[in-house]
Amino acid sequence: MEGITMWEVFLYINPLCSYCLKVEQAIIDFTRKHDIDTQYHFVTNYNMATINDYMQLQGCKITDIKERNIASQQVVEAAKLYKAASCQGNKKARNFLMNLQEQVNILNNPFDDNTIKRAINNSGLDYKAIMADKESTCVTQGLKRDQQLSMEMNVVKAPTAIVFDCEDEEKPGVMIDNFGDSTSQESISNNINAMLERELPHTQDFARNDTVISLDKFRR
Repeated sequence: MEGITMWEVFLYINPLCSYCLKVEQAIIDFTRKHDIDTQYHFVTNYNMATINDYMQLQGCKITDIKERNIASQQVVEAAKLYKAASCQGNKKARNFLMNLQEQVNILNNPFDDNTIKRAINNSGLDYKAIMADKESTCVTQGLKRDQQLSMEMNVVKAPTAIVFDCEDEEKPGVMIDNFGDSTSQESISNNINAMLERELPHTQDFARNDTVISLDKFRR
């Protein structure tokens, strides 16, 4: 592991998606296993494609307008909550997001105020502050910036990971948006391990994916 001290990972996710949760967990497990100091940026991404994926995971027909409206409202509300939680610290906000995904997808709790409050409390966050901040101009503008950036980066799927090796500024970031068709945690983890292993310094075959990204675009 010589040569790596930090990765910067931008992870575009659907805030209520069980598949996204498994990808998040697998990437975090990989960086911990390899002792990679990693700065994470979880970015909520919602569009027609991500809503379709979420509806299918929930067993809904994507042609059902009523269910689509409900799914869209829930995903947008979860994105607002996460962005509001970020005001209290990015790490706690990520814990909240993953806890919310677990509450809804693993524990099969409804996406309602009780579940939201439970996820907030489990993450050590202030419930009243989040509920007030989620409708603020700051949160609204932050979500718009996230959506704009995802379009500029051609991010259309959730999850999508963009990984930068901060020890080598000349090395382009690599976008990964295909983690396999299986929804099992083991399969997703194996696929992510195989892909990220190629980005470690012992190999010269970096950025075999078609899409490479400049970190400067994220920091303008």
